[in-house]
Amino acid sequence: MSAFELLHSGVKRAIWDMAWEQLNPIQAAAIRAIVQQTGHLVITAPTAGGKTEAAFLPVISQIADDPEGSIRAMYVGPLKALINDQFQRLEKICERCALPVHRWHGDVSATEKAKVRIFPSGILLITPESLEAMFTRRGREVPKLFAGLRFIVIDELHAFLDNVRGVHLRSLISRIKAHAGCAPRVIGLSATIGDYTAAKLFLEPAAPDTVILLEGPKLGRAIKLGIRGHASAVEKKDKEGRVVARLRLSAQEWEEKLGTLSADQFRKSQPLRESFQSGEFETDPQLVRTEIAEIADDICRHFRGGTNLVFGNSKKVIEVVADCCHQCAESERWPIDPFLVHHGSLSKDEREAAEETLKSDRPATAFCSSTLEMGIDIGAVKAVGQIDPPWSVASMLQRLGRSGRRAGEVSVLRLYTRDETPNDESTLTELLFPDLVRAVALVRLVIQKWLEPPDYDRMHLSTLVHQVLSHLRQTGGMNLRDLFDALSVHGPFRSVSQADFVALLRGLRDHELIEQTPEGAIILALEGENITADRSFFAAFESTEELNVMHNERHLGGLAANLVPPTGENLLLGGRRWEVVEVRDSEGIVLVKPSTHPRVPYFKGDRGEIHDVVVQEMRAVLAATGEPEWLDENARVLLRCARHVGQQAGVLAAGVIPDETGVRWYPWRGTKIVRTLELFARRELVTPSVDLLSLHYPGWDEERLRRHWRSIADFDGAPIELSDLMANKRFEKFDAFVSPALLNAANARDRLDLAGARALVGECLGRLGAVGASVA
Repeated sequence: MSAFELLHSGVKRAIWDMAWEQLNPIQAAAIRAIVQQTGHLVITAPTAGGKTEAAFLPVISQIADDPEGSIRAMYVGPLKALINDQFQRLEKICERCALPVHRWHGDVSATEKAKVRIFPSGILLITPESLEAMFTRRGREVPKLFAGLRFIVIDELHAFLDNVRGVHLRSLISRIKAHAGCAPRVIGLSATIGDYTAAKLFLEPAAPDTVILLEGPKLGRAIKLGIRGHASAVEKKDKEGRVVARLRLSAQEWEEKLGTLSADQFRKSQPLRESFQSGEFETDPQLVRTEIAEIADDICRHFRGGTNLVFGNSKKVIEVVADCCHQCAESERWPIDPFLVHHGSLSKDEREAAEETLKSDRPATAFCSSTLEMGIDIGAVKAVGQIDPPWSVASMLQRLGRSGRRAGEVSVLRLYTRDETPNDESTLTELLFPDLVRAVALVRLVIQKWLEPPDYDRMHLSTLVHQVLSHLRQTGGMNLRDLFDALSVHGPFRSVSQADFVALLRGLRDHELIEQTPEGAIILALEGENITADRSFFAAFESTEELNVMHNERHLGGLAANLVPPTGENLLLGGRRWEVVEVRDSEGIVLVKPSTHPRVPYFKGDRGEIHDVVVQEMRAVLAATGEPEWLDENARVLLRCARHVGQQAGVLAAGVIPDETGVRWYPWRGTKIVRTLELFARRELVTPSVDLLSLHYPGWDEERLRRHWRSIADFDGAPIELSDLMANKRFEKFDAFVSPALLNAANARDRLDLAGARALVGECLGRLGAVGASVA
């Protein structure tokens, strides 16, 4: 029997209606696996490879004849926009089967949700946060809603691996099984998974080998990629914070100036302190063109036609570049301004209007955050832009995959890097142009087909606190044994022992979030009731309080409360400039009007976590001699300069550079090992300064650093001795309620790499021994 013949008759009719000529291989394999086997599945295929249909054609076929009485299949997506898109796709198929399809998220009306609650049926599309709201607000209805649940489909599975939302989702799934008495098959979909073991553990931690893996064909899609390097302007400000001077060297000017500098200068804490005269700074800042303006010009030239996406690492930079592009379109009187903005802080109406424009035939370029990184169907994307390199290979690959999704098309990426113009206050690391070098390293790793492996053995104590409170809110109270079994035995928190679980509960008691009845039941205390009653509780991850930005009666979107400027000042939202008219804190509203004031400042966003392999590839980029053909001339010059500085300063060999204030060490490792090394220094009562690539030890010389290495190599203590020295121990939403001792244990396990740090210093000491033997 062919795969097509295994499908329900209504699904077959829907396929005929869509004029499909055939099922692709991954769809045929998924139909057979879902219809003829019983295990959980991971389905991987390239972007636009038909994964959604691969899962839902057989799922719909299995539930079409018995859709009533319970939700039969649940789709979980990371984004509301993705759910809306998939809702439209599934409706077309389900119409032929008379199978209801429902959405449930913050933008869906209470009336629509009530229909699902009263008459649960068919397919439900939902986010983890909305599922949490269901448990917290209507926990007693869960058995009725999900008693007959047969399938759970998790889209963009990679977005849930190794993070707070993923652990939260795993906990919610285990709770559905426990409270509804169902045993649904779980199907994970993804185009970007570097470690299939982690994906299998996510679906079935007790028996990962039973999970069926279906891999789609590797299409070998052609990539057209370019990196444009920029040196950003440096500003001098007066005591009031006003810009009074600006410096910006071209790449060629810096290369010429670099030739006049000696190797010794690069071994100073500020290598260029004596190399710049005040006269080199332009005292009329408006005469120095910023790199943002140049990036906007390039986007206007290359992203004017067709459908395009331009990603940024922060909403702020997205807004500023979009504003520049709007001004360009207005000043040059383009007949159509194609530039849009799409991110989570915009209102529902603004986001949906942008999505509709992207799907239309008119030219449209959306400046976006990760909201459009996922598989929302916006038609054929001509090209992708990226302002500032992402922090991971996985993110770069996901964004690159948004273009060239159709057969025969090329994936196009224009990546813009911004490193600070060399100036009198530059550090050695800044002279290595780390953003450009990281961008080159990421592209090289994409070409090598390397992806970051997930770290799936973390304790996730903040999320555990969240789920303890959620359980108690849903049930009204539980005893210790049942609570521990639900979360740590059958749930996702298997790294948390019973002793640690009890310690966590004591911390919640001490913060007056929970209390215990005379009969032994654990219940919410008043503060716990207040926390779980607030709608911000539904998300297990930290979210910033936002104020609603309004122009007349139009809701423009939200802005973090700490970013709202004073009355009369400017803000950017939706790629447009608005003047703040009034801030009504008590109502959570900011009233604005269109502004023609000068642009607001821009920001690059927070530093992300970076993997060892990425940093080591950055070192390889600096050590190489070839210039990739996908760099523009500016980027090539800047890369040559970075390599020259690296070689002159000695950052690539021993990586130890003494200066007049101490010694700087380039270990060429990622965030976890560098954080561990920083704590080893604190253990010796020294606070090193840490940048993206190096640690600087004040007052030390090379011999003192070598003795420090030996003390690390000889360290036989536990990682918790180091985590206790962390200045900032709180990283996640509910960490403040975890006892210090338990938080130290979690940070030692989740955020440090003691073995990696010791192995590194062992290599360093080994090289010293080899050099000593050679000299002898």
